[in-house]
Amino acid sequence: MSDALSIRRQRQLVLSGTGPCPESFDAIIIEILSWLPVKSLLRFRCVCKAWRALISQSYFIKKHLIRTEINASFKLLVKESFVFRSIEYQALFNCLSDDGTIPHRELDFPEINLPMFEFLYMRIIGACNGLICLLLDCETSTIMLWNPCTRDSQVLPQPPIIHRDLRFFGFGYDSTTDDYKVVLGCWNSSYESVIVFTLKTGSWRKLQSLTKYFRVLSIGRIVNEALHWLLYEPFEQPMFCPSRIVSFDLAEEKFHEIAFPYPPNPIDRCTLVADVETLGNCLTLYFQTMDCRAGCEMKIWVMKEYGVKESWAEVINIPSGILGERYSFMRCISENGEVLMRLGSVGPLAIYNPKEKTFRILLHHNHEAFYDTATYVETLVSPFIGSSIGTSM
Repeated sequence: MSDALSIRRQRQLVLSGTGPCPESFDAIIIEILSWLPVKSLLRFRCVCKAWRALISQSYFIKKHLIRTEINASFKLLVKESFVFRSIEYQALFNCLSDDGTIPHRELDFPEINLPMFEFLYMRIIGACNGLICLLLDCETSTIMLWNPCTRDSQVLPQPPIIHRDLRFFGFGYDSTTDDYKVVLGCWNSSYESVIVFTLKTGSWRKLQSLTKYFRVLSIGRIVNEALHWLLYEPFEQPMFCPSRIVSFDLAEEKFHEIAFPYPPNPIDRCTLVADVETLGNCLTLYFQTMDCRAGCEMKIWVMKEYGVKESWAEVINIPSGILGERYSFMRCISENGEVLMRLGSVGPLAIYNPKEKTFRILLHHNHEAFYDTATYVETLVSPFIGSSIGTSM
């Protein structure tokens, strides 16, 4: 057999997983596999022990995650009552039907010892690098991390402070320590606490009190490795009117302020959203003004340069009369400027076309159901404590 045929035969054996793996072919195999989708890689773990070991290595998981960021295919995770569904974003914006028939995949949710009532009100509190962070039970502050693609999941240890006044939470990645962190905050008139869980150590830590920044609500949105909330000052302004944006730097574990694009109007209702796949990881803020006669008006602003007040720019204005009297929730903006929204607190998913000034209903559902969404990508990242699962090379 000639040298050329021998090399070609050897390459075939290596790629099939049935032959030895010379050093000259290691880099080639890793490079090829790192560009493949997670579903294919999960199947390829059965090729041989060497491939299974490779695909499970933290180095390969990190390399594959970087490839995913370059050529990401984003998905929308939809939780409705007791069911989780995965929908391709491309399918959402390309769907021409208005009867709610969108191609989707029902996900296998892990078996957990949780009453059905509690499952109904389970909340998605973050999604980062393929991991979904869920608040299973608000009463006990029970948190679970779940990778819906690999089907791996882990319920985190109970936090040291279990409090019914849990007001804000968040989840994200800290590249300085190559670690994932969960942030929980509690406050009332006499009690304040912020605790942080790090996945590598598997433990919770209580932060020093910073009362000035505590009165934030709901889910923190991750941008630039920092969580962001709206700061409410109920003793100075109406509760529905936020005054500032507060960020929590995951590396420093400190709070900071970010300026609004303009002073908030007491009659405005405001919600913060961070959209990382269509707005280039830019902080996104939308204001909604209610007019008793004309209905709601929504203005969407984007901070094009993080931390620079002058970089705020209004990108979309949905005029009054289109939304009616429904306080709606923005989810993301497509490349052609269409807005994915949830109409009303229990309304359907819909897409707003700013050129035609029309809505297209995408997903009908039971109006009595609790509805929650998040954007995620499919990765091999592990939710288990002690894993080295970041993106640094």
